[in-house]
Amino acid sequence: MSSVRKVVTGGHVITMDDRYGDLPHGAVLIEDGRIAAVVRDAAELAGADAETIDADGGIVLPGLVDSHRHTWMALMRAISADQSLPQFLGTTFGGTGSFLTAEDLGTASLVGALEALDAGTTTIMDCCDCVNTPAHADAAIDALRTAGIRAVYAYGMQKWDFTPTPFAGHDDRLKDLRRVRDELRDGLVTPGVLLSDFGTVPFEHTAAEVRLAADLGVVISSHTAAATGSILLKGLREMRDHGLLNPGHVHIHCPALDEREWRMMADTGAKITIAPETEMQMGMGIPPLRPAMDAGIAPGVSTDIVCVGSGDLFSQLRLGLQTQRMLDNDRVHRTGTMPWTIGLTTKDALAWGTTNGADTLGLSDRIGSLTPGKQADLIVLKPRMDLVRSSHPTGTVVLQSTAADVDTVLVNGEIRKRNGRLLGVDLAAVRARAEAALTRIHEGHAELPDLRPEDLRAWWETAERMATRSFGSAYADGIPQPS
Repeated sequence: MSSVRKVVTGGHVITMDDRYGDLPHGAVLIEDGRIAAVVRDAAELAGADAETIDADGGIVLPGLVDSHRHTWMALMRAISADQSLPQFLGTTFGGTGSFLTAEDLGTASLVGALEALDAGTTTIMDCCDCVNTPAHADAAIDALRTAGIRAVYAYGMQKWDFTPTPFAGHDDRLKDLRRVRDELRDGLVTPGVLLSDFGTVPFEHTAAEVRLAADLGVVISSHTAAATGSILLKGLREMRDHGLLNPGHVHIHCPALDEREWRMMADTGAKITIAPETEMQMGMGIPPLRPAMDAGIAPGVSTDIVCVGSGDLFSQLRLGLQTQRMLDNDRVHRTGTMPWTIGLTTKDALAWGTTNGADTLGLSDRIGSLTPGKQADLIVLKPRMDLVRSSHPTGTVVLQSTAADVDTVLVNGEIRKRNGRLLGVDLAAVRARAEAALTRIHEGHAELPDLRPEDLRAWWETAERMATRSFGSAYADGIPQPS
């Protein structure tokens, strides 16, 4: 934690805290890694005994929160740009998981974390569903710590055909999750779990994962209802009937939920994170921003994987907002008239990636807004083409910003990026590691069999039958009666 006082001044401050609002001439005082004060008039902090971070001409706002990101896939940029969900799962995802070493996973995780920081994302939930060995988990955590990003490390329970495996069975994975939780009691990296995909494992394994995670007090997450028209990744009724839907459970994607399941989400205190780009491309369904909000759930937004789209959360906020606006407007068009107002605002979208994201990960008491007492996760945007000031700063952030506009990034009061450059990391060395690791990954993929569309269809249908059996086993001892 930084012990140096800092003053961020000269920019338009968007606090994302209704008590402070937007401060066109404000400033932020940071002490010992926390926000000590937010002032309306920067002159109040003039002459303060503190290091000055000059945000002149820029926009100051909370660091972005990416509530679902797979850093272990960060080396394979755009490899799945033309793939459907079954193609991605059957080749890129499962194929890489079958041979990826701990060393290469660590390199990928470092690249993914640095890419997030460079784009103004100060917190991620790192969904690490490639824990082939305990060393894989350790490598990912070490990478997150090296990068200096705030992260929930979601230990993935997914099993791949990796050999040799040190896990004799499911119980060994559960024991390793406990080990990781015990090692992550303090610091910027905190523990979580990414459950095995619903239906792909015996129901009793899912139940054991949820119960252990609840006992350990870690963030629980899952890929939920991510395939419209399929039973895969469903099973919510079965989980509810066995008391396995806990408050704070982070459900990822969710386009295939029906109205009854959305009510179930709301009733059980669920959290939702939506990845617009992958959901739209891969045929998962329509990003369910409106259904989540209609159910009373404040959604987070996430980047998911750079195998497909942008690792820049601004792009996801923009795509999600404009897509949902289009859908809302279309409802009005169907009545034979025009929309006279736009319901969703750019401030709503910015909340998806700040306050909502923090709440999704159970961190709203620490991050998500520029509020005195919270930890100093903060970014400064300075538009690359700075020829005229913004007439709508929040609109500029959401609809016109990219990673190239991120000038300064602070995490816990520590400067991780300044004047447009990441600090404290040898980028040339990281690049060399990454290129070597990617070459090995490409070589591994070259050894995998080609899957034709009919092969993918058969594989998918087999997985659906397994899911039917898994969910049915939830009632092997009868149907639980409501308490």
